[in-house]
Amino acid sequence: MTSIRKRKLVSSFDFKFPWTCKRFSFHYRVTMESLERQRAMATPRCSTPSDAPPLPVGKDYHAFFSFHGDNPDYNWVKAVTRELECRGFKCCVFPRDLDAGRSLSANIKSILTKCLRIITVLSSAYIQNEWPQLEMEIISLGKTEELVFIPVLIEPCGIPPFLKYYRYTNATTAKETWWAAFYEQVRGNAPPLPPRKRYHAFFAHSPVDTKWVNNIVERLETPVNNIVCCLPARDFKPGGSMQESIDSAIKRSLRVVLVISKHFLTNEWKRYFEKRFKQLKVIPVLVSDCSLPIALDDIVCIDARNSDNDWFKVLLRAIKEEGKLYK
Repeated sequence: MTSIRKRKLVSSFDFKFPWTCKRFSFHYRVTMESLERQRAMATPRCSTPSDAPPLPVGKDYHAFFSFHGDNPDYNWVKAVTRELECRGFKCCVFPRDLDAGRSLSANIKSILTKCLRIITVLSSAYIQNEWPQLEMEIISLGKTEELVFIPVLIEPCGIPPFLKYYRYTNATTAKETWWAAFYEQVRGNAPPLPPRKRYHAFFAHSPVDTKWVNNIVERLETPVNNIVCCLPARDFKPGGSMQESIDSAIKRSLRVVLVISKHFLTNEWKRYFEKRFKQLKVIPVLVSDCSLPIALDDIVCIDARNSDNDWFKVLLRAIKEEGKLYK
């Protein structure tokens, strides 16, 4: 009687277990507990339009899933990635996205630099097997402050000390109790871009201030902030006219950040922006002592001439608040 009930329970789920398969060197041991966990975590196919934020330059994936390769962990990851990918997210999953011909260590290091977030799927088997390898590669990479972790608990188990200060998702219960918070973590803090917009901010600046701008853009585009910026030197297509490139960048950006210095006001301001200033949604940022043009007299400028970070927080908030208007 018990075996009949088990067979009926298995058939009620859309999971196929390879009880005997020559391609696998192992057999899945399915228990009632694992089936219940799969049912709680299983995610149906969706037809939701893309809600994924655009990827910054140099990033290929929104999330990398680090997990134990056997069931039920694998089925959980399969269901969740299916849901995220149908919403427009790009997920990196072993072994599907493994770069053949490279060592596991080289693959992990490469992926860590190409992903916005690292989702660690915590189970007893994962902590005993996969986590030590990942932790070693993270430490050897030496850029832990640039990595964003999302620990997800899929069964009661201990959380590694490395991850204990991160907010983790308790996915041991039904999906409706944890999915919304988990999804917001994956999507990030940056507001989604409306149709026909590619950037949150276009930086208009003088070539003399390029180094300063590059440092600020690097901070804005970290996985924590996830702001997508347009830089002339990086994002303009070679061969096009400067005026056409600027017009295109303005149309595809939510805001225009004017990096104001005496060099900018002498050249770029007069040549490209002064006549069309009233048509732009600008965020003026003052980076050096200079006399502001009359057009900017009634505009609140962000004073970035000091060394503290208060002005950066104001800039970040101004960019994000503009994005929220389009939600």
